[in-house]
Amino acid sequence: MRWLLTCFFILLPGLLLGAEELLPQVQRELRAQRFYFGEIDGRASAETVKAIAKFQDAKGFEKTGHLDHDTLRALGLGGKAGAPSEEVRRLGSCCETVLRYWQARQTGQWSKVREFYATQVNFLYDGLLDRAAIERVQAAEDRRWPYRQFTLVNRIASLLPEGQAQVTARVRSEVATERTATQARTEDLVFRLQQVDGRWEITALKLLE
Repeated sequence: MRWLLTCFFILLPGLLLGAEELLPQVQRELRAQRFYFGEIDGRASAETVKAIAKFQDAKGFEKTGHLDHDTLRALGLGGKAGAPSEEVRRLGSCCETVLRYWQARQTGQWSKVREFYATQVNFLYDGLLDRAAIERVQAAEDRRWPYRQFTLVNRIASLLPEGQAQVTARVRSEVATERTATQARTEDLVFRLQQVDGRWEITALKLLE
């Protein structure tokens, strides 16, 4: 099983933007400063990630290749300096939870995945499932598609009342078996999360129709 995880979420004061909304601006600024020489297409390509990392290195930031508050501000795209608001921290926290969920999912080890789910989850087309039922569903999926590659882009997040949040993640999957050719598709998955004792739990996971 092979996974490629690329997570872009843009944290700005009071706002969380999808990568596809800001990446063209980032690419233009990186090109103007001679860190990027590719197309202005708004795609989180390997060339774009490499250019971001080079820019961060030149500025003395941690060389991650991911856009964050300090990197955007240094590019002139991140608004005023200062610590992110509590709302922005919570948005970043729920996005990070979704990323860590996918990192756990890629291991194929249920013991690392189960902690992300609430006791019961409104799960895809299967309705309300407990953790044991979700384990069976995911095990069947793993058996069906033993060869997989996924590209994950956290696209947009919003806070909801009563300690809840929603994250929409665009996922491109390439799946195959020993006997079939690779099939590719891109889907938007909507995560509903509930904050419990300072951590986020997934209470619903649906495909965006």
